Amino acid sequence: MLDKFGREIDYLRISVTGNCNLNCIYCTPDKSETSGANCRDYLTATEIGTVTAAMAKLGIKKVRITGGEPLLRPDLEEIIGNIATITGITEIAMTTNGIGLAERAEQLKSAGLKRVNISIDSLENDKFAWITGGGNLACVLKGIHSVVRTGLTPVHLNVVVIKGINDNEIDRFVELTRDNPVDVRFIELMPIGDFGRNYTDHVVFNRDIIAARPELQAVQDDSWKQPANYYRMSGYCGQIGFISPLSHKFCAFCNRIRLTCEGTLKPCLGDNQEIDLVPVLRHEPEKLEWYIQKAIFRKPASHHFEQSYVSKRNMAAIGG
Repeated sequence: MLDKFGREIDYLRISVTGNCNLNCIYCTPDKSETSGANCRDYLTATEIGTVTAAMAKLGIKKVRITGGEPLLRPDLEEIIGNIATITGITEIAMTTNGIGLAERAEQLKSAGLKRVNISIDSLENDKFAWITGGGNLACVLKGIHSVVRTGLTPVHLNVVVIKGINDNEIDRFVELTRDNPVDVRFIELMPIGDFGRNYTDHVVFNRDIIAARPELQAVQDDSWKQPANYYRMSGYCGQIGFISPLSHKFCAFCNRIRLTCEGTLKPCLGDNQEIDLVPVLRHEPEKLEWYIQKAIFRKPASHHFEQSYVSKRNMAAIGG
């Protein structure tokens, strides 16, 4: 499935909920702000499977489950199980904040989940609680240990680096890869939501992190086609990844499209264009593939983060 720029779109990110049990400063800074559709408007597990199956016929191979916080969906195992039966889907992954993950890791793996990304922006209890609006670091660490033990690997730990807040922990995060089979990935703060737009001076560019650590060794693989560029420290078990949407645009190789929890296709994270699939999904399902192809073809050439872009959704409602 190609877009009009010749990019092969084979990766679908599915937001299964706009709700979250945390309140991260760069994601949903104000609890009064709606974080997504009312849960009554969410696609059902069956409908998510129907859309994914149509996309698989068009070339989608990889699926990532996101939120909000996907673990808030009580039918998450059913959603994953439905997707796992679809011909052509080769990988199902999930991005989560890790709260409650330890208790469901085995069931999720049995349903068909293959690997997990976990957001963790500090290794200090008080700071973690402040960044996340009350999150419990111990619960997240328990979730990380559980997925490693369960075999939902490789485990990616996602860290949004913010100047003056957690940039003093960079080396501590790097040290996590010494003896643990995890990849730590540093992500540049994006101008989505009030915090991201108002605190652009708090962005820590990944190129500066790399330049300050000459001991990092570039990993020679095809990661140049992916959002993350990987490095490692000599003798360490895990890798260090850098996702740099601001300082290193990877739009020319973007292979993904997003399905929101209420059933719209969002071709680009940094663009407000969306295509509502619900009417055709529920009333004219025979036209579903055509509508998806139309959405793919309209995928923009690149994001607009550097052009005073204002997202109509906060990050929780997009799913990252």
